[in-house]
Amino acid sequence: MANIYLRVPTYVAQFYRGLDATRQMSEFEPYKFCEFQHEYIWMKNMLRLIPETEQTSSWCYSQRAWNNMLGGKSPAGGKIILHRDRTVWPSINEICTMTGEKKIQKMDGYDYLCLQMPQDVVYGNQLHHTNGSYNLSAKNAIALQRLLRDEFVHTFLDWLIQERRYCNQVGLHREIGQTIERFFERYYIFIGATLKERDSMYRMSRRWVDQARILPNDRVDFSNSDIHYISEKESERLEPMDFEREIDEEIASKEM
Repeated sequence: MANIYLRVPTYVAQFYRGLDATRQMSEFEPYKFCEFQHEYIWMKNMLRLIPETEQTSSWCYSQRAWNNMLGGKSPAGGKIILHRDRTVWPSINEICTMTGEKKIQKMDGYDYLCLQMPQDVVYGNQLHHTNGSYNLSAKNAIALQRLLRDEFVHTFLDWLIQERRYCNQVGLHREIGQTIERFFERYYIFIGATLKERDSMYRMSRRWVDQARILPNDRVDFSNSDIHYISEKESERLEPMDFEREIDEEIASKEM
């Protein structure tokens, strides 16, 4: 079965390769979406037969275009542009060289993620069997990239909420930086040793939290029934609780 190769931020590519907690997928292994996921449905409706000659400087490459680049050629094939080992995943600089991309600096921080295509796609009210030349247009590739990035952010925020709730339950103080580090470690996301790269990831993480309007130190969300239930003993003395007085009394009793 053929694959496509989608350009995504490097941390997104590493995230999908690290979804299996027991091992990290290699770059050459295709990630396979469930047929009920939005990403799968998007590919099934948007993949088209695109000649390799139209896939230069693209957000996405077909299987045949990628095989040409593994051999050091342009996506359309032809003469060898650079000699390279086909068994080694191409760097972003190599891809830019083979595709003729001039703004290489803008590509820094990106990688290509191998995705398994649906066996069949639908267009023109017909079912078409895919092959190695099927690909996404630049517009549809960008839309799919955003779906993958959004899934990464959702997973990160869910991790953050659960981690903060656990810390609050057990009375543990953990810096937000440690939370981020644990998340990246779990999903095999490598952050370079340079301070600039780490600061960039931290800024993005905090921006995702701000945009989602989530407070990292939110308390546990108990259900209303847990909070509103009044026992028989409590009903005998329904008056405002003075927490400071109770704490003072508890401290005084321990000192006696």
